[in-house]
Amino acid sequence: MCAMRHACAIAALFIAACATGNTQTVTSAPVIEAERAFAAQAAQRGWAAAFRNHHAPGAIVLQPDPVEAAITLAEVEGDGGTNLDWRPAYAGIARSADFGFTTGPFQIVGREGIIGHYFTVWRRQADGAWKWIFDAGTDVADPGPAVALDADIPTLPVATHGAASADAAIAEVAALETANASPAALAALLASDGRVNRVGAPISIGPAAAALLWTDSVAAYAPLQRQASSGGDMVFSMGRVTDQYEGAERVRYYARIWQKRAEGWRIVFDEIVPRRI
Repeated sequence: MCAMRHACAIAALFIAACATGNTQTVTSAPVIEAERAFAAQAAQRGWAAAFRNHHAPGAIVLQPDPVEAAITLAEVEGDGGTNLDWRPAYAGIARSADFGFTTGPFQIVGREGIIGHYFTVWRRQADGAWKWIFDAGTDVADPGPAVALDADIPTLPVATHGAASADAAIAEVAALETANASPAALAALLASDGRVNRVGAPISIGPAAAALLWTDSVAAYAPLQRQASSGGDMVFSMGRVTDQYEGAERVRYYARIWQKRAEGWRIVFDEIVPRRI
């Protein structure tokens, strides 16, 4: 069975802060450390064991359609191989320090080159442990080299604004996605430092990312899941994308992170994952 980082391939630190607290004390270190611990266990024990130990109840992967990780992992015998290697290269965390994401390159040990970039969404659990709630990736073009294991990596600035609650944040993002259900409209809502991952293209940031997002000839977006931080400043949204490609309907899946900013909600990360059977 392939690793869940890609459709065909794949406790932590916590800095306390309330939803209206001083965001200067909040950093992305908890999600970075959670991701590194996740990857280290995969290298030492096996990718399947790592996925089992680090996912939250109800966590979703794409195999090739959305399915609970526990269901698909139950079909894997043993702990999986130890040759799947990945490193965080960018991360973000909510102002409430209970929700965040990481993304970065993954590769197969012994096989030359980076296969693509993963995207993982993390939530802090009631016991303080960080567990992932979504994991997927796509084969963006990246010549490497891979990020050093202990590298200082760039991070998303922590939000200074938030909706009244997680439910309010989800409702606001849902309304935005309904009203802006086209590539051009979504591109206008991409943050100035927003990142876009697309198959075969380099990772794009800012204006170049907006241009890449706009070029998607998407016919329809169908949201399947939205989750938010307790501080109401970060929302994860994922769903189905359909369009016409080479004379037939094509199905893919989008995954994106919204952040509440002074100017309103903005997309800070967006990827589309092909549906591979």
